[in-house]
Amino acid sequence: MSETIQAHATVDSTTRAIDPPLSPLLRWSLVGLGSALAAIAILRAESLLSANDRSRWCTVWSLVEHGSYRIDEIDARKVLHKPSGKRRRRFGTIDKVYHEGHFYSTKPPLYPTLVAGLYAAVKTTTGWNLVEQTEAVSHVILMLVNWLPWTIALVVLSRMLDRYARHRSTRILLLTTAAVGTLLLPFLVALNNHTVAATAVIFSLSSILRITIDGDHRRRHFAVAGFFVSWAAANELPAAAFAVVATILLLQSNPRRTLTVFLPLALIPLAAFLGTNLLATGGWKPFYAYYGTEKYLWTVDGVESYWKNPKGIDRGGDSMPVYLMHCLVGHHGVFSLSPIWLVWLLGTTGRVRQSGSPLAGLWRSSVVLTLVVLGFYLSRTANYNYGGVSCALRWTLWLVPLWLVSSAPTLDAWADRGRGILLGAWFLLAVSSVSVFLPLENPFQHPWLFRLMEDWGWIAYQ
Repeated sequence: MSETIQAHATVDSTTRAIDPPLSPLLRWSLVGLGSALAAIAILRAESLLSANDRSRWCTVWSLVEHGSYRIDEIDARKVLHKPSGKRRRRFGTIDKVYHEGHFYSTKPPLYPTLVAGLYAAVKTTTGWNLVEQTEAVSHVILMLVNWLPWTIALVVLSRMLDRYARHRSTRILLLTTAAVGTLLLPFLVALNNHTVAATAVIFSLSSILRITIDGDHRRRHFAVAGFFVSWAAANELPAAAFAVVATILLLQSNPRRTLTVFLPLALIPLAAFLGTNLLATGGWKPFYAYYGTEKYLWTVDGVESYWKNPKGIDRGGDSMPVYLMHCLVGHHGVFSLSPIWLVWLLGTTGRVRQSGSPLAGLWRSSVVLTLVVLGFYLSRTANYNYGGVSCALRWTLWLVPLWLVSSAPTLDAWADRGRGILLGAWFLLAVSSVSVFLPLENPFQHPWLFRLMEDWGWIAYQ
């Protein structure tokens, strides 16, 4: 196992870049493209798109307005929906549990608690209220918690590619992929945990590579790696596997700095996660861990929980082989919706393994982490719903930065053989972008491939 995840030590000049870094004009053009698309999508999208993000917004409102994690009032309140001109339960959500006589969001409370602080600041500054000025408030907050971190992450990513990708063509293709070709982009328009975890992975990965590849053992790299690897895990439970891998790698590189800087910083998000969960639930166990119990399967005032009789894709029922197939190459397939990741998969070829890339260790780690995540969700047989109504296999999105950066060795090897072969990768990116742009203003819809298969009668989840 240690050999599988072992990163290369400080690299020599033979594995460094062949081409010079991207010009500032090209770098900022590609970063600007991704940033502008994200901003436009956020400002154009309607708010409260799904029960998923409404569940978090309910907690945000309740904390600011009542100082409580209980969402009974906002969940039941009927408000005027201006586009339709009707009053409806715009904040109503099925993602809630019934606990000690009250409703609570099923989502971990740490992130909504932090967002509540931003909402309080926006409300104090502007006088806007989340119920009365829903679009304005949500757009301001999403620009702060989604757009700004994502734009910074694109800059960090571009610098990583300059350091570790040997060819200019590789850097351009991968930075373009980050800007327009991954299914993270549609989720930036909603209050969600996936984009938060993915940006955290980018920040932590940059510092981890500086330590394990460049041999740069300054404290700040251990601090950034520790904080953000833990923040990623606080937002995506399976990302705890990434934290374990990072800890092993850094212990091998510098045990002292790992124990005195990395681990203490990693404890901050962990302590906050546990502390807010204790405040919200009265215990250490998150509400989502009660799936299938009476907290989910409630009947209150004659109204039954949605999860007593879930509809459509939430009903599950697929066998494990069928579920795995659709997760990889089917209607929610990682490779069918985003064939650009076939480039990452082709890192198994001998030519790529022998290319001398300093990212060979990262590629092996990304394979291990992908298998761990697939294994985790395949073991959850009661939740075979592909993440619900969603344009992507949502629980894999935090892996996107790892797949992206560790695709560089494959592309570099192709560039060594002649740049004509890279046209195939650009074609894969173009096809992947279709899956990105179709749901750009609402990620909580079925993928185009799902709808096509449904029209053809190949699948039926109704």
